[in-house]
Amino acid sequence: MYRASTTTLSSAPSPGLRPLPLRLALATQREFGPGEREIDVPELHRYFTDLSRGHDIGFRPGRVARARGNPFLAMARELLAGQLSGERIDLAIVAHAAPEFDPRLSAPVNLTAVLPGHPLVFSVSGQGSLAPFTALRIAGSYARRHDYRRVLVLIMDQGVTPYDLPDRVGDAATALLFEAGGRRTVRVGYEPEVAPDALPEFEPAETVVIGSGLAGLGAWPDAIVAPPEFPCTGLWAPLAGGTAAGPVLLADYDPRRGALGICVVAGSD
Repeated sequence: MYRASTTTLSSAPSPGLRPLPLRLALATQREFGPGEREIDVPELHRYFTDLSRGHDIGFRPGRVARARGNPFLAMARELLAGQLSGERIDLAIVAHAAPEFDPRLSAPVNLTAVLPGHPLVFSVSGQGSLAPFTALRIAGSYARRHDYRRVLVLIMDQGVTPYDLPDRVGDAATALLFEAGGRRTVRVGYEPEVAPDALPEFEPAETVVIGSGLAGLGAWPDAIVAPPEFPCTGLWAPLAGGTAAGPVLLADYDPRRGALGICVVAGSD
């Protein structure tokens, strides 16, 4: 699905990139078909109504009755089955753009009990497709501060919600596991105030993958564009299975927030 890009970028260093103290040891990704879990129960009708009252968030009550989806927890457990050893994980972060399908299920709370070592787990959201970049930066900060040796970042897309979505979004999950003994280095940056006509120049990379935000600006026309139906996971999928030649540059832009996310992965599996 992904191929090496011939994009020629400036030799100037990428701005604001900071290396993660741990290295990427595992990248795995999976797309999911239609889910079976339902949310058509009275308490959730009341919950969604209360949550959306007075806020124009595109709530559609009829969708609650028809909704069948894959919760984050179910996707995470299926994706990680057989992928992790029994070694302790110190921290896990769930990054997502769309809200959890079933608010009765908390992926962070349940993953604390599921993952080896009962790690600290929390979510990063509210930042659209740039949530994974923030999750990586937080993961690096926690690893430095607490001398963590094993950190997991889970990136989620969820396409079935009782709200209007601007585009068709699918269900998918990507897992990035970082360890001291990993083989691929990762540097990540987040620029909060970048005008669309003032994008910085990046360093060269053998494979360049950009999200729909950058593609919409016409930036780097020769780069690989992540599938728009997977706004969070699509950008990172090339890291799974060794399908992207390195070094790999991954970047996306959020025009509503004026923010730019950048990540460079070097080395091999």
